[in-house]
Amino acid sequence: MNRFDARPRRLSKDNAYFALKQKIIEGELKPDQIVREENLAALLGISRTPLREAIQRLEIEDFLIRQPNGRLKVAPITMKEVEEIFLIRSMLEGFIAKHAAKNATSEDIQNLTTVLEKIKQSFQHGYNQDLVSYGFEFHDYLSEISGLKTFVKILDLLRDHALRYCRFVSMHGNWNTLADEEHSLILQNIAQKNQEGAEKAMQDHILSSLSTALERIKEIGDKSEE
Repeated sequence: MNRFDARPRRLSKDNAYFALKQKIIEGELKPDQIVREENLAALLGISRTPLREAIQRLEIEDFLIRQPNGRLKVAPITMKEVEEIFLIRSMLEGFIAKHAAKNATSEDIQNLTTVLEKIKQSFQHGYNQDLVSYGFEFHDYLSEISGLKTFVKILDLLRDHALRYCRFVSMHGNWNTLADEEHSLILQNIAQKNQEGAEKAMQDHILSSLSTALERIKEIGDKSEE
C-alpha cells in the first residue's frame, strides 16, 4: 500500500485551503491581484461555502488581504516582510542546524548528501524552481532531526511565506548563486558534529539568501515603475 493511502481524505474546505494557498505560493495568483469568490470557486471547482472557510484561514495567515471596500487581494511582496521573515529564520534555523549536528546519524548524513546532490544538479542546469524545492527539503530534514519541537512549530508559521518569496524571486532570475556551496558547508559541519559551525553556516546561508531576495525585489520594483 502506498504510504499516502492511509491518510484520511481531506474535507472539501481543506482541499480548497491547500489548493488556494499553493496557487499563491507558486505565483499563479500574483501579488496584489484582486480575487473574487465566484472566480476562485470556478477555478477550484467547489461551492462557495468551503471556499469562504478557506479564504478565512488564508486571511488569518496573511496570504489574502481584505481591503476596506470588502474586496479581496493576494498579499503583496514587500522588502520589509521578507527581511523580517528571513531574519527570524536565521535565528531559528541556526539553532536547528546546531541540534541537527548533534543528533545526525550516518544515515541522516547520507540522506542529506542525496538532497545536496539534487541541489547541485538543479543549480548546474539552471532549474531555479527545483533548486528552491530541494533547498527546502534540505532545511525540512534538519528540522525533523533537530528534536526541537517548539522551534520547528514556530518556524512552520513562516515556512510557506518564505517559500513564496523564494519562488517569486526565482521566477524573476537566478536564486542565491551560492546556495549549493552554502548547503555543502552546512552539511560538512553537521557531518563533523561541529555544532557551532553548523549554526553559523546556516545563519550565513539564510542571510545570503535574504540579500539576494532584497536585491531582486528592488530590481523587480524598479522595472515595474519604468
